[in-house]
Amino acid sequence: MAALACAVLGAVTLGTAVPAVAAPAAPAARPATTGDTTGDRLPELDPQALQHALSSAPDRVTGVLARVSGPDGHWTGTYGTADIMTGAPVPVDGRFRLGSVTKTFIATVMLQLAAEGRVDLDQPVQRYLPDVLPDSYPPIPVRTLLNFTSSLPELTADDLPTTPDGIVEHRFDDHPLSELVAKAVRHKRPFTHPGCMQVYGATGYYVAAMLVEELTGHTYQQEITTRILQPLHLRDTTAPQTDTTIPGPHSDGYIAVPRPDGGSQLVDITEQNPGAGGMISTTADLDRFLTALFRGRLLSSTEQAELFDVPDVPYLGGTAHDPGQGRAYYAAGLMRVTLPNGVTVWGKTGTTFGYTNGMFTTRDLRRRLVYSFNPTTGGGNDLALVNRILSATFAP
Repeated sequence: MAALACAVLGAVTLGTAVPAVAAPAAPAARPATTGDTTGDRLPELDPQALQHALSSAPDRVTGVLARVSGPDGHWTGTYGTADIMTGAPVPVDGRFRLGSVTKTFIATVMLQLAAEGRVDLDQPVQRYLPDVLPDSYPPIPVRTLLNFTSSLPELTADDLPTTPDGIVEHRFDDHPLSELVAKAVRHKRPFTHPGCMQVYGATGYYVAAMLVEELTGHTYQQEITTRILQPLHLRDTTAPQTDTTIPGPHSDGYIAVPRPDGGSQLVDITEQNPGAGGMISTTADLDRFLTALFRGRLLSSTEQAELFDVPDVPYLGGTAHDPGQGRAYYAAGLMRVTLPNGVTVWGKTGTTFGYTNGMFTTRDLRRRLVYSFNPTTGGGNDLALVNRILSATFAP
């Protein structure tokens, strides 16, 4: 489980904690589904275990929110505060920044464009974006952008601010996709042949977003809105391009900035340039998106298969303790993990400054989890907290 959380770190960009608990609903009838069914292996929901998981990191987060849904029961819980100054409780319907969960939306749009014959996943990126990658690069198949086997290099700490002071000072800076890609490709590629290995990163999805814009003539945010958000009536989900605010109820995001005396102070960074991976949503909307995606409402059967087609290649730097045990475990915009009790879940995590979240489900949708919390470390998954939330939901 620790390897799971470590492997899904998103790549983009305190007060007194008071718990709140909602009682689980009675299980509903189970739908007929195929593929990765869980049979009778799912344990019953344990509200106490779930609430304990949410409240297990009071010194590292300001607020936590989680929603468990599906035919095997429902549960919603919160912990902490939405505002450290007022002590307001975390809103159950609160919005939060998605970070790299945006990748799943981009992958869905790309697969829709493939179904429409507007892009061939087997053709090189250079055919559609001839001036984006260096001339020295080999052909990079479009599919490899989506399943993290492209061999494209990543941004480093020298490219964007990563210290707390730097994050606060530059949180409103705008970094166009073309700038992010241009900075990334100055670095050495992690491996030589596209498609031969897998390693998680963001550059492939920056290029995929640029490809969406090239093929459609619209921003990738507009395409996500018209192709996914509007048809699914995800009214609390937005894909802002420049708006720095979070509309509607939400928990504020903070970062601990060191003080000269050796201590630290929490600085509110709720408002920030959305940049790449800047979508905003709620647990209810992400649950609806996952359900529609897995039921085939957004993709035809051929493209739907891409979501679950994990390449049979090594994971760069992987070990026997990883979700893939040294092999790839990402498909197009989703990752696959088999938990210790034998339950396989699919999903995605994301993080940006002040916000970390994730969505996971069994493939048959019998149990679905969406969570969000506000780390004070500036971004990145709190490994222990993510482990506890996942374990309490699927493998207590």
